[in-house]
Amino acid sequence: MNLEKISPDLYPILLRSIKDPLNILDLNFRILWANEARAQIHQRSVAEMIGKFCYEMFQRRNETCPACPVKNVFRSWKPSVMDRWVDLPNGSRKWGEVRAYPVFDKSGNIVYAIEIAVDITEKKFNAERQRRYVESLENTMKEMTKGRTEALLGHPTEKDQVSLTEREIEVLMLLANGFSNIEIGKVLAISPHTVKSHVIHIYNKLGVKDRIKAAIWASQHKLT
Repeated sequence: MNLEKISPDLYPILLRSIKDPLNILDLNFRILWANEARAQIHQRSVAEMIGKFCYEMFQRRNETCPACPVKNVFRSWKPSVMDRWVDLPNGSRKWGEVRAYPVFDKSGNIVYAIEIAVDITEKKFNAERQRRYVESLENTMKEMTKGRTEALLGHPTEKDQVSLTEREIEVLMLLANGFSNIEIGKVLAISPHTVKSHVIHIYNKLGVKDRIKAAIWASQHKLT
């Protein structure tokens, strides 16, 4: 297919059809073109954005951002990807996976950069909620296990009687406190499959067949 035969009028149509925020910058970081999706984020018209510096328009800065995918493109002449955030006029914050690509002239020199952003705000917030959740579980685990694991392992009678490993005791304590296998895995940084294996070993060693009886045993031995 000969690209030179494609009508030049087609390129703006193609760019405008992209629904993710997109803009084209020159080597001085001036906005040469932007689509409506990019303009809507900043509550501006496309015409208001053209000719402005991207760092002024997008980040309200007086100079280029320290971490900038377009800056990386102009330095390396290679595509660059990074997560960036922008504070919107309404006070909210949007996160995007920003991809920047070099545009070369016929002599092979870089002349522009195309920047496109994919909204990952929800993904970021979910990751942060997950981090806080796991952190909460870990803190709970620390409080629960404080001194108890060492005490049980150090008690000859109990140790000889059940022969639980330190990890099995940790799993048992969490199990007895209502944690699911998935939650236990997150706290102990092991897979749910590994947790399941530990639970089976615990059942066999304690001579029980379900979580309730294992929890009763843990309660009787002051592990909850």
